[in-house]
Amino acid sequence: MQVKVKEIANIQFGYYGQPSKDGTIPYLQAKHFNEFGQFIGDNDTFLKEDSKAIGSLLQDGDVLFVAKGFRFFATLYKEEFGKAIASSIFFILRPNKTRVIPAYLVSVLNLPKNILHFQQSGAGSSIPSIRKNELADFTFNLLSLEQQQNVVELQELYLKDMRLTENLIKEKQKLFQTTISKIIK
Repeated sequence: MQVKVKEIANIQFGYYGQPSKDGTIPYLQAKHFNEFGQFIGDNDTFLKEDSKAIGSLLQDGDVLFVAKGFRFFATLYKEEFGKAIASSIFFILRPNKTRVIPAYLVSVLNLPKNILHFQQSGAGSSIPSIRKNELADFTFNLLSLEQQQNVVELQELYLKDMRLTENLIKEKQKLFQTTISKIIK
């Protein structure tokens, strides 16, 4: 069944704030995510804890969609990351979990053809950006919850494989550099 994002999720803008050295709440920006859109856990920007900031805390299962800049992607916020606030570079989608699994929505939004669609929608300015209504009206195929879960499991296996491959490359680089260093000595 074809649905629009606005039919299965509430969409809001990320929080615009000034990072502070005194801050205690992580302030997520695009640089805190790897090339696969996965949180790298190396946060260096924080916001002060005040009533406005507290109202913008992310919830487990929120989908963050980078809608400004040269790298569009979606990612899933998980409670295990700790409390955090998404910067204004993100749209925050709160999916209706009775209709869509948040990780499935992430998979759909991150499909290369869909990223290309958003890149073309955001083209024409010095810093490409997606308007809220463009994201809200984006149409995609909503599978049954069971099929969505299958897609999510496949996505998780893919990401695990990418992490293993990344670690393997790092180990091969270390081995190569150590070998060359020993030969040169």
